[in-house]
Amino acid sequence: MSPQADPTRVDAERAPLTVRSVLWGLLLLLPPLVSGLYIAAVTIPGGSFVPWEPAMIDLDVYRRTGSMLLQGQDFYVAEGLPWIYPPFAALLTVPLALIPLAAAEVAWITVTILLLMAILYRLGLSGWVLSLAATAAVWLVEPVRETLGFGQLGVLLVAAAVLDSMPGRRLLPQRFLPEGALVGVATAVKLTPATVAATLFFGGRPRPGLVAFFTFVAATGLGFLLLPRESMHYWSGLASGDSGINAGIIFHTNQSIMGAWARLFGELSRGGLVLSALVAVLGIWSAAVVYRSGEQRLAICVAGITSLLASPISWSHHYVWIVPLAVVLLQDRHLARGLRVFGLLYVIWVVAAPFKQLPGGDGVEATYNVGQQVVVNLGVAAGLVLVLASGVVAARRVRAGRAAGDGVLR
Repeated sequence: MSPQADPTRVDAERAPLTVRSVLWGLLLLLPPLVSGLYIAAVTIPGGSFVPWEPAMIDLDVYRRTGSMLLQGQDFYVAEGLPWIYPPFAALLTVPLALIPLAAAEVAWITVTILLLMAILYRLGLSGWVLSLAATAAVWLVEPVRETLGFGQLGVLLVAAAVLDSMPGRRLLPQRFLPEGALVGVATAVKLTPATVAATLFFGGRPRPGLVAFFTFVAATGLGFLLLPRESMHYWSGLASGDSGINAGIIFHTNQSIMGAWARLFGELSRGGLVLSALVAVLGIWSAAVVYRSGEQRLAICVAGITSLLASPISWSHHYVWIVPLAVVLLQDRHLARGLRVFGLLYVIWVVAAPFKQLPGGDGVEATYNVGQQVVVNLGVAAGLVLVLASGVVAARRVRAGRAAGDGVLR
């Protein structure tokens, strides 16, 4: 077995909650929170920190959706950026529509920062190291910066998967929901976390995988019960092939297999869809093999990266999964050296996002030369290599470990 903790284990020792510990926690929260408020205000052109006017355009869509839902309007038909999530997710936007804009913006950023810190805490960081790491992620990691700037939900989805299914230190002494429930809710909001549920199921832990599935079904059913017309619109469209593909799929910030296909071949075709589906299957296989090898933390990260590669559209700011992946690769030094080195180079590429320096929009991606194509698609290719290599290395080491009576991925 791996030296990591049992995924169902919780820490037995916790410091008692005191006024001093609360004040210390607030002090540690201050640097990443202030940084998050600043980055959210200035990342997107048109925003400002003083006066407080961030251009959180995705959060604006969430608030508009909640408002239209309360007014009984069809939130799938609205001016501006469209609502692209299932109806169940729309139900969760109502609180955002009930409070003033500034309050919603500050609350969203605060929750995002708290969940970012919760992810790092689960991975073993604490005290000033946790505060420093979260602050560094806000300033230096492109997906985190832009998630804050857009008011996106990427950190929330990653946190749901990590806090639900990744082994490590816990804030609470016991679970209030069965393992898999948060992953199921996240999948009902956006389908991509389903790769984590599948990894649990095929990785030798079918119960949390099934919990995630039935939670997803229940949440989606609630959407049908409360919003039947909108649910039929969304799910019938998805069943008929409306998978989110649009004219923007070719954009250089779409770092998915489908995006790379469109840029390379200048068209959307069945080949790109088939390749995306194949990547999803192989990625889940890889994550499940890694999970069975005892490397649950790496497996969950592999599942997360797989979801981004296989999704038709994965904007660069969706790659928040790079944060837990970086910590796992830095901490788990028993992993194969080549895998760790390659993985960390991939992390650096995604963190820096050099492809964003290329011209983009208005179809210019279709005119990229060979060098530009390499730059814009290198991250997609590297992510795919990392996902598949993780599974291959795990499978080989498991076979070798069985002969030696030890299944650790070394």
